[in-house]
Amino acid sequence: MEYDPASSDASAEEHTIPALPARIVQVFVSPASLFDALRRRPAWLGAILGLVGLSVALQFLTPVIVPEEVLRRAAEARMADFVPAGTDPAVVEQQVDAAVSPGAAGVIWAVVATPILLSMIAGLLLIAFNVIMGGEASFKQLFSATAHAMYIYTAGGIVAIGLMAVGAEMTTLTPGLFLPEMEGFIGRFLNGINIFSVWTCGVLGVAVSRFYPGRSVAAGTMYLLALYLILVAALAMFAGLLAGLAG
Repeated sequence: MEYDPASSDASAEEHTIPALPARIVQVFVSPASLFDALRRRPAWLGAILGLVGLSVALQFLTPVIVPEEVLRRAAEARMADFVPAGTDPAVVEQQVDAAVSPGAAGVIWAVVATPILLSMIAGLLLIAFNVIMGGEASFKQLFSATAHAMYIYTAGGIVAIGLMAVGAEMTTLTPGLFLPEMEGFIGRFLNGINIFSVWTCGVLGVAVSRFYPGRSVAAGTMYLLALYLILVAALAMFAGLLAGLAG
């Protein structure tokens, strides 16, 4: 059999993937092309190291560019629904201090929690589309897709820091920003939905459509979005329960 250099070069090119910076751009502007490449050659280590590095860097950079009083107000607002009435003010103050001050705990959390979260999301996709629906994508493919899609969620954190730096009261982009102010469960639910999280679900829906022939973008998107909204609803209900107990 005659060796064909052109064919060999084409095969090698097919199995190469862009460098990490290019892949990060692709996940925002051309996720289908990115996931086609990751289907042929899953790559996750660099993406995870980048996510962890960004998380740690943002922890230390945020106090430098955001006024301390703004950080404290944001931390108090995040905790308000989950701190029972009557809690010792000194305890609340310690929790706020821990939230606004970077430290070893935050670094350890970023290193440990990042791969665990990505594994959970990839595992949920594997259960739905492999175990239940009989697909054949590998965990490594789904894990690599999730690691890259999470840069969208991270971008939401960068946007939030930018909003805090200019003194914005609302630092998370939620549907509640575009609707009349609501109270109770509906208000907590709408304000708990992070638009960047919804975007991440949509991009992972694209991954499902590329890894599972015959599956649509909507299939993966709606599955993950439903799980995400259930989580947001549960947190809103829990906050309401705490408020009821306090009352």
